[in-house]
Amino acid sequence: MYLKDVETVFNRPQRNHDGGMRNEKLSVFAQSARPFGDPGRGESFSRNDMEVAHWFVLNNCDKIMAYLYEHEEMMKREHPSHLVAQKHHELFPQWFLDSVNKLKSSNSPTYSDELYNLAFGPIRAELFSGCNVNDVKFLGVARDDKLCTQNSGVRVPGGGESTDIDFYGKLTTVVQLLYKDRYQVIMFKCRWFDTNPNRPGSVKINHGLLSVNMNRTWYDDDPYILANMATQIVYLDDPKAGSGWNVVQKMDHRNVYAIPELDPTDNDVDNVADQCLESSMENDAETLRDTNSITIDLGDLPRYDVAVGPSNDDVVIEEAEEEEEEEDWEIESDDSDDNESYYSSDDE
Repeated sequence: MYLKDVETVFNRPQRNHDGGMRNEKLSVFAQSARPFGDPGRGESFSRNDMEVAHWFVLNNCDKIMAYLYEHEEMMKREHPSHLVAQKHHELFPQWFLDSVNKLKSSNSPTYSDELYNLAFGPIRAELFSGCNVNDVKFLGVARDDKLCTQNSGVRVPGGGESTDIDFYGKLTTVVQLLYKDRYQVIMFKCRWFDTNPNRPGSVKINHGLLSVNMNRTWYDDDPYILANMATQIVYLDDPKAGSGWNVVQKMDHRNVYAIPELDPTDNDVDNVADQCLESSMENDAETLRDTNSITIDLGDLPRYDVAVGPSNDDVVIEEAEEEEEEEDWEIESDDSDDNESYYSSDDE
């Protein structure tokens, strides 16, 4: 998470910035993602893979939705209904490039270099085994399976005609599509599990927990998403459901917080901050009230209370108050002179 008012490597102004209007990139070119690591052996990226990935990029760039709609309506007028989707997929990339070239030749204000580079298409692709997306580390499954941690689980909310179906899968390869003028798009190639609730044997819900069948895959011919679409999840074995079934566990990352944006001109900003602080203090007090104490008796040694909170990660030891009066620890001796010399700091 990056705060818009805090300077980081991602929002720091250029050294030679002259203060003019900033040339904003298209959303697909402005992802906060950094790929790393070599891909696993046997990973390849064909020309067909390039076309499928680029088609997904085109369909998920807000700036060209009008072009997509215009071309689809054209295809409906020129082709039978059962061929519209196929022709739209096949002919749109070239039609889009021709349309952008016309904007450039006519000096249209809607033309931009980013739009042209997107229409021109990727010139090559690079593969990686991992990627950091908004401070969250993802690893390809081939690398992830060698570790005791899990960073390959991916969840994407449903979209289009499947708005009420979430997609669950595992990251296999990180793909960086390279366009002209050093523009790039980071994509995830995933193995998606069948989560269609209308098909038996795809998902199970037991006591509010969702289990997916990892033996059944979905969208094998369309495995790509933009990297910033992914939410990380963890899969846990579901022995009750049987082999191949895993429970989906959503997670919150440590040190990543959703801080609400406040209007500095609002007079109630201080009140909101005070309310947040009071709420935090109330939560801490509630945690202390729920804490159980276990007394450990160590005989003659001072007794301690061990506070066992809701989590066993941290154990707080507090010294207990003595119920009896403190014992006299002075050393007694039959020889009073020895005692006096023991406590005396001056030699006589």
